[in-house]
Amino acid sequence: MPGRALRSLIIAASALLLSQAASSQDYPSKVVTVVNGFSSGGAVDTVARALSERLSASLGQNFIVESRPGAGSNLAAMAVVRSAPDGHTLLLGTNGLAINMALYKTPGFDVEKDLAPISMVGDIPAVIAAHPSFPANSISELIAYAKQKPNEASYATPGNGSLPHLAVALLSKQAGIELRHVAYRGGHPAVTDAIGGHVPLVVVNALEATPYIKEGRLKGLAVTGPSRLAALPDVPTVAEGGLAGFDAQTWWALFAPAGTPPAIVQKLQGEVHKALTDPKLRERIETVGGRVRSSTAAELGAFVTTERKKWGQVVADTGLRE
Repeated sequence: MPGRALRSLIIAASALLLSQAASSQDYPSKVVTVVNGFSSGGAVDTVARALSERLSASLGQNFIVESRPGAGSNLAAMAVVRSAPDGHTLLLGTNGLAINMALYKTPGFDVEKDLAPISMVGDIPAVIAAHPSFPANSISELIAYAKQKPNEASYATPGNGSLPHLAVALLSKQAGIELRHVAYRGGHPAVTDAIGGHVPLVVVNALEATPYIKEGRLKGLAVTGPSRLAALPDVPTVAEGGLAGFDAQTWWALFAPAGTPPAIVQKLQGEVHKALTDPKLRERIETVGGRVRSSTAAELGAFVTTERKKWGQVVADTGLRE
């Protein structure tokens, strides 16, 4: 390359780096909107608000939460994807981002191409619970029961394509069993019918199941995450029941539109990491049954790719695609 052209390239690259550094220093220059795809008052909304309050305090600019439920949270993701890539519109996304790539024929965005990963925030497992009269008292006993009586035991979930539904589909494939799925419109009615004995098994997030297990109105068979829950220390993991490495959880993570300057992404990543060490924020996340979980942007990007492949296969196996 001629010397003059090389010098021009170096000058242009230096100018770009300086520009990005300046944008990072000035960021945020206005109110930041954190979009999520779920209704106000739920677990995702609670986590979004807790994180936004902490970021507002540390960055000196208001971070406000906007709930845009609909289409399995696709509407929220599309709103962020279509926003200016300047870090002032962010998405608190969940595992639904990865699941929906397979679940919907045209989700309206590509989670790996259209969103810039920033950091993991936390996760929450599902709990597999049963009516006290159900004969199985553990996940291994449930597997043995289902092998003796295929497709006889039914389980309630918050709906088709929900994490609890897909978690059981994954469990069933790995264990070689068949269970009958009963889809409800939300976790609360599913739990209510399980308590009433109308369906023997229920699979919902930890927040929805824990109080009833503690009261003895349901019995916990297993949690779907890699470790036991502090709130349910006597309920083992699915992995402990014989399915090594089993892990199926709802997770929360922060994203920006693709094309957001790397310096802003890096700044946000650092601030999220600091926020997650705040005891008050950790407590807020734990109140919804979750645990804090941080990552680098690169780690989150790799994790999303893995989750997309994992749940894409489960969706294909169950024939759930819209």
